[in-house]
Amino acid sequence: MTIAVYGKAIDAEFAEATKNLFAALEKYKVKVTIYLPLLDYISINLSFTPYYQDTFRNPSELKGTDVLISLGGDGTFLDSISLVQDMEIPIMGINFGRLGFLASTSIPEIDNSIDLLMASKYKIEQRSMLQLISPDNLFNPFPYALNDFVVRNSVSSLLHVNTFINNEYLTTYWSDGLIVSTPTGSTAYSLSVGGPILTPSLNAFLLSAIAPHHLTVRPLVIPDDNDIDIEVSGREGSVIVSLDSRNLELPIPVKLSLRKAPFKANVICLDGTSFYRTIRSKLLWGMDKRN
Repeated sequence: MTIAVYGKAIDAEFAEATKNLFAALEKYKVKVTIYLPLLDYISINLSFTPYYQDTFRNPSELKGTDVLISLGGDGTFLDSISLVQDMEIPIMGINFGRLGFLASTSIPEIDNSIDLLMASKYKIEQRSMLQLISPDNLFNPFPYALNDFVVRNSVSSLLHVNTFINNEYLTTYWSDGLIVSTPTGSTAYSLSVGGPILTPSLNAFLLSAIAPHHLTVRPLVIPDDNDIDIEVSGREGSVIVSLDSRNLELPIPVKLSLRKAPFKANVICLDGTSFYRTIRSKLLWGMDKRN
């Protein structure tokens, strides 16, 4: 088995947990290929040399990898998606961040998680993704998002977002922007603006306006085989367009289209974990803090 380990800067408080991860991998004598900037960071800033056999820097060097471990928060997990691309490599996230809906394995569970991984005690959840179709092939070579597409104002100015579903006019969102999310992304930015939580297996997209100027505007769930086209205009000269954590500033007016991506992301769900357990734990559902 070949396991790739991806991460970025790791805080010193997670040094011991990082050592434990590589020690757990060494115990099983699996082949480990580590992201080269991560190796350099660990060697210089955490002052140890992790167990590994090879390094990688780009997607082409991940061919033949069986599992990728994302070491960090959800942002790091999303970055790992752009590395894996359409190679269908399963990803397991170890949470060194805060809330962590995607990178759901916690630090105390590292040893047990590697044991479960090596014993193949997990299932692979296939998560649908968004594809952005745009002029000048924006975000190439990876115009896809696991969480969401966002268009928002670059300054405090109202946007007009004309929105069409399967070429039928839906509405004009007078707002600070619009979020189009997958079910996976329903617990991200969309949640913070009042959008519903969708289970990852739903075949749906979610449209949520950011600070709409009409009180009757509400989040809308549509089938994910629908095409979404938007026309963005406003008083200012530009908007920020995002795919997950990747941003571009574009001049307006601009026309953009969204479709379901032709491939899915493979997310490892270890035995004993589930989406419902994750949201119950992360959102403190059913817990009374008054006593």
